Amino acid sequence: MSLGAAEMIELTSGQEFCSSCHSMEGAALAYKENIHGGNNKNGFSAKCADCHLPHDNALHYVTAKAYTGAKDILGEIFWADSFDWIDNLKHKENFTYTSGCLKCHDLSVIRYDIPKAYLAHKDFLSGKVPSCIKCHENVGHKHIKDFLTKKN
Repeated sequence: MSLGAAEMIELTSGQEFCSSCHSMEGAALAYKENIHGGNNKNGFSAKCADCHLPHDNALHYVTAKAYTGAKDILGEIFWADSFDWIDNLKHKENFTYTSGCLKCHDLSVIRYDIPKAYLAHKDFLSGKVPSCIKCHENVGHKHIKDFLTKKN
């Protein structure tokens, strides 16, 4: 991948770029309230692409980024004002990737280091729970329904 392409991918991966479309305003406001949006003691902020793109391999990441970007642009032009954001939350596992969670959260260390966390994640680690979003429903966007109701 060229340096220019890598820079373009980086510039279009964060909240500033992603929330530049009016339909994303509610999600952006909810994100800023969340621990992953910088509302934490360290000021760390995950980028939109950290959660909303797959991180299992580079080809899947770039392909999903191109598809999602094209779909979002068309959506903003043609159906953003009529899109039911709250109803769409029922399908959040389709646009939130566990591979993104595991990029930052190393669950392999919790077995002995943090026994309570291990017990809480035991079903996920055994494969009984397929994704992080099944248990962490509001991850990334605290009280998102409140912001979507007010803004969209």
